[in-house]
Amino acid sequence: AMGPYAAPFVEAALDEGYAGEPIGPDEAASAAALYFNNRKLSIFGGSNEIQKNIIAKMMLGL
Repeated sequence: AMGPYAAPFVEAALDEGYAGEPIGPDEAASAAALYFNNRKLSIFGGSNEIQKNIIAKMMLGL
């Protein structure tokens, strides 16, 4: 559990050339990216199944 370190907001980090210290432990840097990547795969899997169902209904005339 990373708590607030999973997706910290540092306004200064939005500036070009920001080279400040990272917030939180080193393993927190990739936690949010990994979570959102896995979430995206879950959403893609569901939309893929919906598309298959639509095509099947069209072909079967349901």
